[in-house]
Amino acid sequence: MAEIRVTKIYNPEEKQAEEKKLLRVAAYCRVSTKSDEQHLSYDTQVAVYSEKIRAEPGWTMAGIYADHGISGTQAERRPQFLQMVQDCEDGKIDAIICKSVSRFSRNTLDAVNYMRKLRSLGIRLIFEKEGIDTDSEYSEMLLTVLAAFAQEESHSHSENVKWGKRKRLQKGHALLIPVYGYRKNEEDDTYEIVPEEAEAVRLIFDLYEHGTSVPEITRTLKDRGYPMPNGETKVWDESRIHYMIMNEKYAGDLQTQKFYKKSYMDYRCYRNDGLLPGKMLKDHHEPIVPRKQFDRCNVILELKKKSTPSQYPFGDYLRCPYCGHVLRHRRLEIQNIDSHFCCEGEGACRKFAIMAIPVKKAILDAWNSLDLAEVERISTMKLRRKAEEAGKLLEGKAAHPAFDAVDYWWLDEYVAKIEFGQHSYTASDLKLMEPEQAKVLDDRTITITWRCGLMTAIPSGVVRDSHDPRHKAKLWDGYLLRYQDRYPKLAEEVRKKQAE
Repeated sequence: MAEIRVTKIYNPEEKQAEEKKLLRVAAYCRVSTKSDEQHLSYDTQVAVYSEKIRAEPGWTMAGIYADHGISGTQAERRPQFLQMVQDCEDGKIDAIICKSVSRFSRNTLDAVNYMRKLRSLGIRLIFEKEGIDTDSEYSEMLLTVLAAFAQEESHSHSENVKWGKRKRLQKGHALLIPVYGYRKNEEDDTYEIVPEEAEAVRLIFDLYEHGTSVPEITRTLKDRGYPMPNGETKVWDESRIHYMIMNEKYAGDLQTQKFYKKSYMDYRCYRNDGLLPGKMLKDHHEPIVPRKQFDRCNVILELKKKSTPSQYPFGDYLRCPYCGHVLRHRRLEIQNIDSHFCCEGEGACRKFAIMAIPVKKAILDAWNSLDLAEVERISTMKLRRKAEEAGKLLEGKAAHPAFDAVDYWWLDEYVAKIEFGQHSYTASDLKLMEPEQAKVLDDRTITITWRCGLMTAIPSGVVRDSHDPRHKAKLWDGYLLRYQDRYPKLAEEVRKKQAE
């Protein structure tokens, strides 16, 4: 009988069934820092597991998931780990291989929860160092214990690092955190200036000192092509500008232990308000901006805080002529609604409230009408300090013959004191007086005392009795009592003052 030849016909479904039998294995790799040594470990893990999965019979590569330079104490901070879990849920992975439990997670709760979740999806976990395979009956108990050890190891490492940093500080070696405008000089372990970045820092302080708003500063930086600290050229973040203005490093100082973490499991940084020992190292490195400019910008920052009525640009220059209390800048809802300077706050007499616009105009007029001949005479006097201040005033006047706005920088630079007259005479009283007598008795003035000692008196702008500061103060107190639901704190202040 002739031999019958049978030809096997290729069946696609049969081929797919064979492929499905292959175990789809993924590898998870992680190192916690970005040091060169750790980078080598990271590259080694990736290479080894790529080769191992391809060489193992019955296995097929399902992907390499690797988080580089990320701690294992919180899963939500590891994007590749979360992507691996998502792929497991999507049915793309059958098994995961990892070097050790500590590489998988250093948080006991995270480790147990994710292990249980993956096992419920039918995912097999293989940990080489410990020799654990979750196909084993007792694997969960072992993994829980090992995960707890891994978490404690992380805790111990964190405490050792903290101890080492504090010992370095005691020996005078401060931790140098990267900061825009500087790079770390490895030779003498200090900061050195990066010229291109320092140029942007100086521009920020110059603009802010001269009254430029933070949004305008961010636009200027972008228009001039200065990259952000992260190297991007998009619009600068306003919060970063505020942080840079407050950063003492730009004045050459270094505040140690400025921030701290409450726990090695908590990645949030908290400002150290005396809880941990810290130290201010003055003149630690070369400054980018002069200390006076740095201090002035920080005063401006405080004056512009939104939590209190804005005191910019006057700060504590304007004081009540009756009690000496600092006048607060506030918008009064009486008569012509406008901003005023009011005697308010704890210990205030509440007897003085003057419109802001005439005050600003009077101070600008004082600058514009400076007696330069008298300033030049003072500059030649033997009194060294006054002569120096007079010289600075002459230079300022030459650079700025007239100002169109009151800014804190030039008040701080040239003005020693601003004083209000008590406005104790009404406009009607003054009309009844002889001109010479009225000139002597008229206290409706603002007197500027310049740092060189020269005094300039300018009319305050109050020409009507209805605008008299004492009259305004009474109207404002009455308004507060009528609408105390709108201003409960201010109304309580009025009641206390009336009860005295």
